[in-house]
Amino acid sequence: MSVHANTVNHWLRARAPGIQLDDEGIALLTADDATVIAIEVPEDGEVCYFYAPVCPLSADAPDADLCRALELNRFGRPLGGCWLAWDPEFAMLTLCHNLHIPANDAIAFGNTVDNFFASLREARNQLSLSPVESLT
Repeated sequence: MSVHANTVNHWLRARAPGIQLDDEGIALLTADDATVIAIEVPEDGEVCYFYAPVCPLSADAPDADLCRALELNRFGRPLGGCWLAWDPEFAMLTLCHNLHIPANDAIAFGNTVDNFFASLREARNQLSLSPVESLT
């Protein structure tokens, strides 16, 4: 495991004992409301990727849903610097954020986790589509 993955594991354990990156460098973190986010650190990377499913596109107006998602991406507002992307594997909009590990510490990581959960709730509320409860 890389130095950066070990650093993130340390931060994860401080936040949620028992949670750590798996062999693929991915950990799932659950909020009090059962919302799940993924945190990933590639083996040779210095970036920690946060992502979570937001919702599928509606069958009757997918173009309008995509336009709304793009509006939410504008300047990172109101998503707190996060952005929406299309995930073809899950066929839904996904909220994403990157954290440069060497430039951060446990406090910044914890704040990023909290802010990501808040941004995920905001994205789901703003899109008012069929929210996804879990990554699993």
